Amino acid sequence: MLKISEFAELAHTTRRTLIIYDQKSLFKPSHVNEEGYRFYDYDQLYEISFILALRKLGLSIDEIKQVSSLDKKESPDKLLMNLKSKINDQISDLLKINDQLNQRMTNMAQRSDFHLYQPYVHVNKEAFYWKSINLDDCSPQLIAKTFSVFYDHLDHFTGINGTCSGFLVDLPKIDLELFDHSIFSLIKESSLPVNDELVSTIKRPAGEYIAVDVNSDTDNNAKNVHHGLTVLKKYITDHNLQVTDQLWEINLGEDIRFSNATSAVLRLEMPIKK
Repeated sequence: MLKISEFAELAHTTRRTLIIYDQKSLFKPSHVNEEGYRFYDYDQLYEISFILALRKLGLSIDEIKQVSSLDKKESPDKLLMNLKSKINDQISDLLKINDQLNQRMTNMAQRSDFHLYQPYVHVNKEAFYWKSINLDDCSPQLIAKTFSVFYDHLDHFTGINGTCSGFLVDLPKIDLELFDHSIFSLIKESSLPVNDELVSTIKRPAGEYIAVDVNSDTDNNAKNVHHGLTVLKKYITDHNLQVTDQLWEINLGEDIRFSNATSAVLRLEMPIKK
């Protein structure tokens, strides 16, 4: 048998916690001697680990009592289903956070490979993207609202697909004067087709794209994009290229315009007509 302090150390909890759980009849010691000292068995570690995990999930002592009553065939199905749903939600959130951390590490490793403001031909494979409704107002308020609705709508899918995201802009003749007022939409690389009133699924054709990478930050994002488009337009003119009206603005890093982003490199690319 283990003294309460020894058991608390093995269970990675505190003596006070074990006393409270005993007083609340949630987790009782295996034995209490005549002097009132509590003692525990090694095999009780499994039960206390389960209880501590449920507490981390936010369950109250009364709720844990109900869950623990499963051994008595009294545990309510609804509570267990709610608990399972809560666990699945946390797993989903943790997977997304893990993906974001992996992406940040990848961005840091790849940043030195970018050739900013130097046009190049980029070969894309066929890919499919989720697309938001069309927007004609690029105010930060509207973009943020649309971003929130778009990703909330896709919440069940975004954790299992690629990290590629950005904007699709209608920009005939790369008219820079019209760029800030062009029709555009949010896009996100898709994992399965979604087509409803808020989201559609579109194809990015395979082929050669004329592209330029631009640096982005909260203070100079618009300026940097305009500079990149100016460089891109000059290259297209100088090399007599024919491009479509679609500008794909792809986040190679995290989009600095949204919360929690730390850095961003944007690829501006347009399909080359054959």
